[in-house]
Parts: sequence; C-alpha cells; structure tokens
Amino acid sequence: MTASSARLPYPEVGGHPAFDLVDTVHWRLDERRAIDTMTSFEDVVMWCRQFDLLERDAGGLDQLAEDDPASAANELEVVVALREAIYQAVFESSTAAVEVIAREHVAALGRSTLHRDTDAPTWSWRVPSDLTGPRAAIAFVAHDLLTSDLTSARQCGDDACGWVYLDTSPRHNRVWCTAAGCGNRNRVARHQAKKRA
Repeated sequence: MTASSARLPYPEVGGHPAFDLVDTVHWRLDERRAIDTMTSFEDVVMWCRQFDLLERDAGGLDQLAEDDPASAANELEVVVALREAIYQAVFESSTAAVEVIAREHVAALGRSTLHRDTDAPTWSWRVPSDLTGPRAAIAFVAHDLLTSDLTSARQCGDDACGWVYLDTSPRHNRVWCTAAGCGNRNRVARHQAKKRA
C-alpha cells in the first residue's frame, strides 16, 4: 500500500469510529491501487482528533513525537496492526485478531484513568496524555465495536473498494460505501456494459 498525499478529512462512512479507522485504507481489495492514508504518527493523531477521541489538551503529542520519533513510529505500527485486527476480526472471524484487540483493550484500561464528567453524573475513561494515548483511545473504540451487535456489518459491494460500514438503512439493503462514489461508478459501469452488449 502506498501513502496518499490526502489528509483531513478522513472518511466518515463507517457508522462507527472503528470502521472509519479501517476505511483509512482506500482500495483495500486491490493490491495495485491500495492506498494507506495512515502512514505517520501525525496521521494517527489527526484521525483521533477528527473523531474527538483525545482530550482537548492533547496538543503536546506533536512535540512528544518530534522528541521521540522511534516511540512514535512504534505507536504507528501498533495502531496499524490494531486497525487490521478490527477488519480481520469482523470480516474474517480471526481469533488471533480478536486477541490483539482484547490485549490492547486491557492495556488501555491499565494506562487510563476514570474521571467524573462535569456535565453529567457519570464517569468516563481518560486515556494517557503520552504517545500511547491515541492507541488507547483506538483500543477502546475497537473493543466497543467488537462487543456490539455486528449483524449489520457490511463491506462495500465494489470489487476493489473494501470500505466497511454498519448498514443502518431502513431495509438493511445498503450495498455501497457511498451512493455517490462506488454506487454511481458501478451503475455507470453496468450501463456501459449493457450498451456494449
């Protein structure tokens, strides 16, 4: 997979942050065209910020990554492995992938702390403010997805796309990641094929 020059915004078609993370790989099912848009720790932080998974005071992560590039590179590697584990657990029923998610979730719990919410009488997990924070936040959403009802989990009907999503359509008959993207492209392709026939 090659890196893309495109940055924010990341796709938001998955219906769950964990699926949106999986969708940071474009054209997953075609090795020749596959594009990984998460190729640096900075990308990981940007993705987490887009999906509001980090505290507002997590701005020091960029400096921490600059001060310790080796650790930042390691965090990227683990996040990418976690992303692939989400895909493999849901769409390939991989027990090894489930174990990766479970291990990262337990580790995230160990590094995080419970805080009382100021606006409501509830408590929530706060991930660490160090370089492991984004990974912990992603582990939480991965575990949340894996322990939810996955009967509506789908993969785009395009032969090459590979984007995944929760089908929340009224009839549960959604075929494409987006109607305007893969849906339209495949409709045009079918129309052209009929004309040639």
